[in-house]
Amino acid sequence: MLNTILPTIHALWIGSNLGQLSHCCLSSFVAQGHQVYLHTYNDINDLPKGVQLADANLIIPKNKIIKHKKTGSYALFSDIFRYELLNKVDGIYVDCDVYCTKPITIPDNGYLFGYEDDNKINGAVLALPKNSLLLNKLIEISHDSNFIPPWYSNKAQKRLKIKKMFGIAKHISHMPWGVIGPEAITYYVKEFNLGYLAQPIDIFYPVHYHCIRLLLEKDLTLSDICTKRTLAVHLYNEMLKNINLNQIEKTSVLSKMLREEI
Repeated sequence: MLNTILPTIHALWIGSNLGQLSHCCLSSFVAQGHQVYLHTYNDINDLPKGVQLADANLIIPKNKIIKHKKTGSYALFSDIFRYELLNKVDGIYVDCDVYCTKPITIPDNGYLFGYEDDNKINGAVLALPKNSLLLNKLIEISHDSNFIPPWYSNKAQKRLKIKKMFGIAKHISHMPWGVIGPEAITYYVKEFNLGYLAQPIDIFYPVHYHCIRLLLEKDLTLSDICTKRTLAVHLYNEMLKNINLNQIEKTSVLSKMLREEI
């Protein structure tokens, strides 16, 4: 049954088919009582029961979609999209590879993000106060097509600034993965002294992406790989994309997630 007290969950999908992994992840939030909106530019052929469609054009017009030049990934655009979304609507943004295990609430301070390891903060589960310094800064850098990361070495920054001055700067779509995503979130959270607000690793990222095969091991349970505090598990779709999900161990945690048995 829908609990209207819980914050609304927002996600983005580009394309017409979610696939098994994203389907079960979105369903998991519905199962935990959240209202879920999937922002999309297309009709979805395999929309999970209980998930509502929202027009992504109301956040960012379709003609503004960009892809990473080298990989063709939409991850860069999803970073931009989540910041704009959080400035326009209430609730939590989640990536479509986050599996919810317990209802999630936003702290009274309005900030919701978590460490994925000892040093880096991820934005796969994200809520930020509108007009906060952090959100405003993330929106600002996402609008700078030639953004120069301030955490780069002085030498690298100087080189990029010279290129920018002469109009030959590297476009943000050519920058390494995560520059305006986890890298930027981590840097500015610390720059604005907000690190104390970050959730511990086990809340959203109990399984590190280097250990993602734990999800495929037979006979492990959710409690074997999570803690009693865990609210969601980031499944790191990129680390699983070459796995045939129809051939994984039936007793594995991931298989149970796909069957929505957890």
